[in-house]
Amino acid sequence: MILSYKWLKELTGATLPPQELADALTRVGLNVEDVTPATNGDFALDADITTNRPDWLCHLGVAHEIAAVFNLKVKIPAVTLTETGPAVDGLSSVTVMPGAAEHCPRYTLRVIRGVTVGPSPDWLRDRLTAIGQRSINNIVDITNLVCFEMNQPLHAFDMDKLAENRIVLRLARPGEEFDAITGEHAKLEPDMLVIADAEKAVALAGVKGGQNTEVGDGTVNVLLESAWFQPRSVRRSARRTRMSSESSYRYERGIDPGMTERASARAVSLILELAGGELATGVIDTNPNLGSPWQVSMRFARCDKLLGVSVEREEVRRIFKGLGLVEKRLDDDAITVEVPTFRQDLKREADLIEEVIRLAGYERIPEKITQPLALAHEMPETACARSIRRTLAGLGYHECITDSFVPREWAESFAPGIESYAIRNPINAERPVMRATLSPSLLEIRRTNRLQSDVRLFEIGRVYLRSREGPVEYTRLAVLDDRGVDYVRGAIETVCRELALAGEIQVEPHDDMAGMAAGSGGAMKMDGEEIAVLGLVARDQVERFDLTLAPAVGEAAVDWLAHAPTTERRYQPLPRFPGVRRDVSLSIAENVLWSQIEAVARDNADMLDSLAFESLYRGKGLKPGMKGMAFSMILRAPDRSLTDAEANAVRDTVVQALLAAFPGAELR
Repeated sequence: MILSYKWLKELTGATLPPQELADALTRVGLNVEDVTPATNGDFALDADITTNRPDWLCHLGVAHEIAAVFNLKVKIPAVTLTETGPAVDGLSSVTVMPGAAEHCPRYTLRVIRGVTVGPSPDWLRDRLTAIGQRSINNIVDITNLVCFEMNQPLHAFDMDKLAENRIVLRLARPGEEFDAITGEHAKLEPDMLVIADAEKAVALAGVKGGQNTEVGDGTVNVLLESAWFQPRSVRRSARRTRMSSESSYRYERGIDPGMTERASARAVSLILELAGGELATGVIDTNPNLGSPWQVSMRFARCDKLLGVSVEREEVRRIFKGLGLVEKRLDDDAITVEVPTFRQDLKREADLIEEVIRLAGYERIPEKITQPLALAHEMPETACARSIRRTLAGLGYHECITDSFVPREWAESFAPGIESYAIRNPINAERPVMRATLSPSLLEIRRTNRLQSDVRLFEIGRVYLRSREGPVEYTRLAVLDDRGVDYVRGAIETVCRELALAGEIQVEPHDDMAGMAAGSGGAMKMDGEEIAVLGLVARDQVERFDLTLAPAVGEAAVDWLAHAPTTERRYQPLPRFPGVRRDVSLSIAENVLWSQIEAVARDNADMLDSLAFESLYRGKGLKPGMKGMAFSMILRAPDRSLTDAEANAVRDTVVQALLAAFPGAELR
């Protein structure tokens, strides 16, 4: 937000140099990042406006801050209206169609006839130029001036270009299109509010006006709009049409509902002064009672206790008066103030206390460094996730963090039958759904790295599902590996071993898994509970994500893993003697699982310290229906170093046991 130094001086009478004024505003929370010279001796103050203070998006709002800091009085611009024309309701009308009122609770309309459109005077052009705005003509410049002065966007229509000279508030029609005044084109959706005449949309409510009714050199009669639009409605329309404006920026953050008519009157007063014309009698206002002030009380004792420092009551009263809060009642123990409608952030006692210390100075709060520290209890899910990250990183996998909002088709492809949560007002119109699975997110990362080979990824994140009891969030682990399903399975099994889970893992084939190639999928179970699913990505998904190969993916339930029964970990001293490694490579039937081989090897290997799967081979040199599988054994004796003969004897025993257990197996 760019602020004019001269403008702020006129509204408050402040005499500080520009940089000192900027520093003072920064101290009370309105961070001014830069001060630069502007036209005709003015200075532009570049302020960073926080989302909770939309009243700072105009010069009057900032003027109230300056008044509170320096004990000044804000000079509200005078408004003089002379209504000499016929009644406004005889010249135009406002029709609110069903469903439109919730998007626009208040709409006002005034008519000025016989205006002369032309260049703005120098003072008006200089004021707009100082804050980075372009001068267009006197009518449009006035609406922009009032917007930056009072934080109320306005729009002027060429009344003679409106069909039947009237306004209709309605939702967009199916397939309706809109051409903005800036030349942008958009296809509207049925839940978008438009400002229309008797035939067509002439503005996208709160966002931009249309080309067909803009005020130009030939304009004689002006219809002036001032309205209060629902922030959600404007934000949705702006995001979906990818249009934005100074108006939408303000409406999205919430403007003062009580300023609607006053800003209109201020603009009309300037139009009559600078463009002439005749003002119709009266104003059309669909909800004149919207925007009434409210009262909030603050206890002095509560203020002192919450801040840890005492602030004098007279100083509190001065601060509230400077902020524009009207004192309604003062007791020995409390003060009650009426909050103006432009301070929508002041609703509770704590809000008033925050204003007290903000204006009194945070430096007055005493520093205390005697707060005791206590070790927080670690949740099982947190410890489980940390162990998973450490294990998979050690296996060469890279962790990803992806967006929880995903395209709708992802859920339909990988989680059919699961009703996903759709966001009413998504940040990105292309990602309107909360994810129900993590696998597509990893595939998108794989697409970004499609020029790389041997990619290994994992993510620990939340998925969002519906249930009869309401929304449910689950933590999932997703693994992607270019090398195949066996490696994904091995990674998940390694995670289970590192977590010291007590159960035994079985893998059951599953031919009908969403997003997976037929025959490649499987479900990993432990004690009858499904803990993970895995498989090769289906061909249609490979094409969807523009991949050159079909990686394997798997998803495991972290919530279950974190609470599953575990075996007791026992301390073992470091071995005193070196281990001896022996490798075994077998040609074995396709349906034989590594867990089966592992079980036979462990039962027949004396002095076995560790057993590790090494590689899997399918290709030339193998008989049909066979695969090559290699593993390694580390053999160790607790009291001596093993000789080669002893190690070879153990290896031969294991090989003979495997050949006997799996008919057709051969040593490679």
